Amino acid sequence: MLLTTDILDDLRQRILSEYPLLFLQTYEEQRWEDEVANLALEMEYGLVTWSATGGAQPTVGNSASEDAVTFLSHLAEYPEQHLFLLKDFHIELQQPRVVRKLRDLLPQLTQRRQTLLLIGPDDQIPLELDKDVTVLHLPLPGADELRGQLHELLRSPETGITLQLDPRTEDRIVQAVLGLTVNEARKAMLRALRGRDEFSDEVFVELVAEKRHMVSGSDLLEFFDLDESIDDIGGLEGLKEWVQQRAEGFSPDARERGVSNPKGVLLAGIQGCGKSLSAKAIARTLGFPLVRMDMSNLLESARGSSEQNLRTVLHVVETIAPAVLWLEEIDKAFAGFDDEAGQDATMSRILGRFLTWLQEHTAPVFVVATANNVSNLPPELLRRGRFDDLFFVDLPNFHERKQIFEIHLQRRNWLPERFEIEQLSELTEGYSGAEIEQVVNSAIIESYSQDRVLAQSDLEESIDLTVPLSVTMEDEIFHLREWARTRCRPATPDIRVMQVMEEEERHGEVPELQGPPRDKWIALAESGQMGTALVEYARVRDTVLWHQLMTDFEPFMEVSGEYGLVLRADPKVVIWTRLGRKFCDMLIEFIGGRRVFLHQVAASTYDGQQHPNLPPIEQIPESRVAKPGWCPTSLRQVPPATGSGKFDRVGRIRLTRRAAE
Repeated sequence: MLLTTDILDDLRQRILSEYPLLFLQTYEEQRWEDEVANLALEMEYGLVTWSATGGAQPTVGNSASEDAVTFLSHLAEYPEQHLFLLKDFHIELQQPRVVRKLRDLLPQLTQRRQTLLLIGPDDQIPLELDKDVTVLHLPLPGADELRGQLHELLRSPETGITLQLDPRTEDRIVQAVLGLTVNEARKAMLRALRGRDEFSDEVFVELVAEKRHMVSGSDLLEFFDLDESIDDIGGLEGLKEWVQQRAEGFSPDARERGVSNPKGVLLAGIQGCGKSLSAKAIARTLGFPLVRMDMSNLLESARGSSEQNLRTVLHVVETIAPAVLWLEEIDKAFAGFDDEAGQDATMSRILGRFLTWLQEHTAPVFVVATANNVSNLPPELLRRGRFDDLFFVDLPNFHERKQIFEIHLQRRNWLPERFEIEQLSELTEGYSGAEIEQVVNSAIIESYSQDRVLAQSDLEESIDLTVPLSVTMEDEIFHLREWARTRCRPATPDIRVMQVMEEEERHGEVPELQGPPRDKWIALAESGQMGTALVEYARVRDTVLWHQLMTDFEPFMEVSGEYGLVLRADPKVVIWTRLGRKFCDMLIEFIGGRRVFLHQVAASTYDGQQHPNLPPIEQIPESRVAKPGWCPTSLRQVPPATGSGKFDRVGRIRLTRRAAE
């Protein structure tokens, strides 16, 4: 996934390589206009913007015209080494005279080092310009940029947000709004956080709901609100623990440590035991939007249309990522594909394309597939690499049935303690969760129709009248359990193991830690996780001075060398010198990615300490400085209260031999 810094570096190289026409495809005009303005300042290029309503800004000579052809005719009046940002210019490209004028200008633009940046949401290029225009698809804001927006909302008194958020909660909020534009994400976070006295999971529900419009135009995907949580599932503790562990795998900290995005899980088991409910609860636990794809909806009679539908669906899901893709009853769609002679050609191609995507996709899309009978599924779908794990969801045991009764009674505003839940659990041996829900629902309806308060006898009578699936499909359930016994992990851990663990905990039989715990950042650095160690170091130290940072990291990597760290907007403003190449590049990446932040401090903070032998710059001027100077700074994990400004982007320079010494 391209980041803003990546595309800006690419744009810089193309401008310096004298590309005359670049098309910037994006919906975020204002955001990218600001980025281009900063880039022009760094490159010491002039910048002119033009629109059909406002003309050119700034104007030179007769260039103010709002007519595209007239404006293009006056480009020669501008100095060399200029960028021209032309807004919504894809509309003007429908005019043959505009296309012809652009082709006439190409040699002149290259000679004068002028680049036209056409910006708009539609990247359709006329055939005449197909070989002359390079299209750059500008990415949506990444996690670090959205975190910056969140920090601005939290520190601004005008927003009315009084919540204090820990870094892990911030990460989850940012993950929930990934896939939105800056403006969409800002409005969604403001709406979800404003006026709250305390934080709850409902914040993620509101944030994720903002992505509904992204799939509203698709007939192939169904968007679900995150109404069910993991607490709405009775039992399945093994699956719950596994999901909560995988939720950590999507965090920025996990990404920095090289942890791959979890791919997904296949839930197999008996009907009515909570597989579909688990899919909904998984989405809420991850804080991702939940979209369901029905394989049967992909099929069309026209050749190739079904495969195109699948490609479209997968593209939409990746667009709104991070997301949970729910494939319900996948056994119905792909059953029987182990029999080569009986395969349908279209479904075979769909299966092949889907398997390739499952294996190769890199977008944070977590796939939850459910199946009642996986014995007929093709083996290539079940092998590891497609899914992270396979779980078998069996009929609930005694303890799980108690939880299920309590959940369904509470959901209907009945106090579970008024009923003999253990007795009800004993009577429902072999009942699925759906059957227990039906028992509760039927008993409530019966008592209501007779104008009585629900009683224990109503529930017991409803149990007597219900014939569970375990009786009517006893043989099928037996064979399904036998198949899963050696192929799947149980969603419910062995109750005997749980009892032993609980007994040990009650008696305090927990091994004690040996010796004092080491700082986490040291353990990370020793393991080679230098970037994550840097973030943790800044978190623990709060304020980090440069000489202290180099001293503490010296045992783990080469921190000293012949490079310096400077502001990209003004390379004569020096942050620090005598840095190693790898260490310097790591700092550039993490400052640019807003994982750590530069804070300006007084020069006296470094009294008595070694620092760059340059005159200090106590205040960064608006224009570029005339002579090199040292800007005293510290590193922190939190952003400056007034924003980072020019400290957002730093660069590397190679020092002269004299400066390095």
